[in-house]
This record gives sequence, structure tokens and C-alpha cells, in this order.
Amino acid sequence: MLAYIKSSSDNGKTRRKYYCAHCGAFITESGALLTVNHSTEHSYVNPAGVRCHFMTFVHCDNVVVDHELYVEHSWFPGYGWRFLICKICYQHLGWKYDAVTDAVEPEGFFGVLLGSVRASEDEE
Repeated sequence: MLAYIKSSSDNGKTRRKYYCAHCGAFITESGALLTVNHSTEHSYVNPAGVRCHFMTFVHCDNVVVDHELYVEHSWFPGYGWRFLICKICYQHLGWKYDAVTDAVEPEGFFGVLLGSVRASEDEE
């Protein structure tokens, strides 16, 4: 892990739906946000020096999760990661994190790149 920044910006009054920025497929909504390490929004720099800014969710639709699980370079101790791809257009959306030890909860969650989705807002 090279860097970490966390922030939180959801005030709970606006419901957001997230769609694939490439094809428009529905991916998830703000009701599925998951707090991990005290935040739903995360920013890390990967080993190649690329900043990855993403939000964490309990559920995603219209996605394909790669079968190969990687444990090296995981930003979340106790979790391995798999590539998360849009089921419709096959663009990279982020990662699916799965527990590799019994010492962490939840068993899994999704990290969706903010640059790979567009949000629409609905007032509640």
C-alpha cells in the first residue's frame, strides 16, 4: 500500500444510483454503501503509481467477477481481490474483495471506481 486517503460525503438525504460510465448499465445504489475502515470512500495508489478512487458497496448488479483471487497488494488486510467488470460492455469497474481469513467481516464487498460509474440523484 503506497497511500491512503479517506473521506465521507453522503448526507443520507439524497439517494444515488450508479450506472456504468461506458454503457449506462445499472451497477448499484447508495443504499448499498458499506463502511469499511470507517469510510465508504477510499483512495489508494497502486504499485504502478495509479491513484484509484472508489466507494465500497455490499452489492452490485450487472457485473462479472473474475475467478482469480489475488492476495498481494490488497488495500484491505484479511481480504483478497478480484477484478470487477461490467457485464454488458466488459469495462473495468473496480474490484470484488473476499475474506481470506475468518478474522474479518464482512465476508466480501465491492470497490467501485468513481471514474467508471456515473451517478444520478433522486431526492428521498
